[in-house]
Amino acid sequence: HARPVEMLAEANWFFRLSAFQDALISHYEVNPDAVAPVSAYNEVMAFLRQGLTDISMSRSSVSWGIPLPWQPDQVVYVWFDALLNYITAAGYGGDAAEQRRFDELWPADVQLVGKDILRFHAVYWPAMLMAAGLPLPRKVFAHGWLLVGGEKMSKSRLTGISPASIIDHFGSDAFRYYFLRAIAFGSDGSFSWEDMSARYTSELANGLGNLASRATAMVERYRDGIVPVPAAETDAEVAIRERLAACAATADAGYLALDFSAGIAEVVGFVELVNRYVTEQEPWVLAKDPALAGRLDTVLYTLCEALRAIAVLHHALMPKSTAALWDQLGASAALGPIGDQRVVDAGRWGLLAPGTRVTKGAALFPRLADVDG
Repeated sequence: HARPVEMLAEANWFFRLSAFQDALISHYEVNPDAVAPVSAYNEVMAFLRQGLTDISMSRSSVSWGIPLPWQPDQVVYVWFDALLNYITAAGYGGDAAEQRRFDELWPADVQLVGKDILRFHAVYWPAMLMAAGLPLPRKVFAHGWLLVGGEKMSKSRLTGISPASIIDHFGSDAFRYYFLRAIAFGSDGSFSWEDMSARYTSELANGLGNLASRATAMVERYRDGIVPVPAAETDAEVAIRERLAACAATADAGYLALDFSAGIAEVVGFVELVNRYVTEQEPWVLAKDPALAGRLDTVLYTLCEALRAIAVLHHALMPKSTAALWDQLGASAALGPIGDQRVVDAGRWGLLAPGTRVTKGAALFPRLADVDG
């Protein structure tokens, strides 16, 4: 906050952090993925190797806080208390039922933190857990900052951008999509209204939205809204199936590694492939020749099944839009809710059965008038 430093002194209790230096270094050497991204891991290891000193874990100059059981005029330092909430909220230290819940929930698979509080979570916190004889989180991931004019967004400096104004224009799904697509997770990134508008138009409105609109409209027009039985496949359909299997595996691996931009890019590439498929196969031309009815059935089925898979792949990212697409495809009636574990196998081809009723609904991502942010 650019305020002058004020030196204070008081008598406090200390946590013997120095006693855990070697154990922490050993843990991170054996488990290099326990802190991510790599820049955060390097920062933590450098801090550990320069030597740890014991840290104050109580305060006597404030009246609010949790009193120390052995000295009530001292209260627990807020950061010590805050870290303990991770396990106490999960049931640690409670009755038998709460302890069972804790045993089910802990250790955390991922603790997601801002990079400015990495030291608390990747040094102090695991040392506290070691002292208590508890397992450490499997991963601490430090995300970056959103920047304005090269500086971190700040309420006190009035450099923030209201999420509400972005959502009011683009919608919450597009908001989630953009920030995970455009900025590598773990890095700093600058928000640009112009870039978001461009990505919304090209990737969502003209990309996925247009594909869904064309596919459902053609099934309604040419097959009375019923997903047809596909005839023989050609190399074009085989390419779609094979690309989907690879896309689902790669996207899933990206999401599990918290590399969201890479995972999303893989799905965007698949959407682009299916859009090229529509252009190349020209179903509107096939529809003019009764002799090509079987070929048209194959193309229409391929489009619907590809959209089913895309809905699953994008659902965690854009739940409202993908649920709407799921309903338009008739998948809710045929397969169940989109979040059902039985239908999450995006890479498996042929789950949307012929005979399913398709309905062309409202545009998933309507084209928007240009507005300055």
